[in-house]
Amino acid sequence: MSRFLTTTAMVIVILAGLKAAQSLVAPFLLAVFFAMVLMPPLRWLKRKGVSDSVAVFTLSALVFIFGIMMASVFTGSLSKFAEKLPEYQKKMTVYINEIDARINSLADTFSIADIGIPTLPDILEPAQETEEIPPPEYKPAQESKPESAKKESNFSILDIVSMETMVKFVNSAVASLLNFMTLFFLVAILVIFMLLEAAQLPEKVKEAFHNQDLSNEYFDKIAADTWNYTKIKTIVSFLTGAAASAGLWFLGVEYPLLWGILLFFLNYIPNIGQFIACIPPVLLALVDQGVGTAVAATVWLTIVNTVFGYGVEPRYLGEGLGISSLVVLISLVFWGWLLGPIGMFLSAPLTMVLKIALQNIPSTRWLAVLLSNRTGILKNTSGG
Repeated sequence: MSRFLTTTAMVIVILAGLKAAQSLVAPFLLAVFFAMVLMPPLRWLKRKGVSDSVAVFTLSALVFIFGIMMASVFTGSLSKFAEKLPEYQKKMTVYINEIDARINSLADTFSIADIGIPTLPDILEPAQETEEIPPPEYKPAQESKPESAKKESNFSILDIVSMETMVKFVNSAVASLLNFMTLFFLVAILVIFMLLEAAQLPEKVKEAFHNQDLSNEYFDKIAADTWNYTKIKTIVSFLTGAAASAGLWFLGVEYPLLWGILLFFLNYIPNIGQFIACIPPVLLALVDQGVGTAVAATVWLTIVNTVFGYGVEPRYLGEGLGISSLVVLISLVFWGWLLGPIGMFLSAPLTMVLKIALQNIPSTRWLAVLLSNRTGILKNTSGG
């Protein structure tokens, strides 16, 4: 019992430390993730006779060029979208005013005083057949109620959804993009140095822990599973973004490439990222082209996300990670709380690494079984 309490206290202290150092730990873990992803291509280049420095430089250049291309396309489309915000403001104002008019019309139509529903004094008045109470005394009350009701019901949706909110959203998106670019360059530098040290890392771990299996088998397993996860996730995200862009382009929604790229990146956040990416194009379709196009865009994006997110991805991604779908969802919440947005992005691979570590420790293998999407882990581990 004392051992259990000690272990629990240690875990709580570690989690509290990670939470406090989130701004430092999250970029470092992101760099480790990308370094693990680039390990198989790095080893392939080394088997072809390329030196370590040239191989690292080649991979870094390819990743940098790809990142710059994606960022330039995204920022270009986003800047064009920001330039047309005043036009969208006029359309949204007209559209929301029409909704306001309809809501106020419905409120006036169903008002008790306007439709002539008798009030309690009106019901009791015929029973009080007295000449002392003049009937006109009730008219001022009946006339004042509709006016107050109209004043109370005459609200505007613009007070809730204003263009200033959209402008703030776009400004925050641009600021987030700049922060992302800063983070990208920081992570890129860390990845380059990690790849340069990757060739000597297994030997260092072997010498430190006096265990050849720990230096070779563990790192090879983690690198292979991380590569499989990234490969599957990237293919599914690309297909999802391409299908979404094609459908939005067919429907006439502006900036389909921007929304496709946004969906491509947010699709790395399990379960909720793809739905968050669908909100801006649907709102744009609603403001720019009307309800019909917005409904069609919603239906198409729902179909795309359902097919790829709940059909193709769980079938192949679950096998690539070796963890159940329920664990993926729980890990999204946990790592997102612990490390923020980067933790949500890394939730699946971090859980995968945790499962591999638990699987190779005899006292925690039962936890690896609970995290896995299949049985027989204990037999395979003991047999190996």
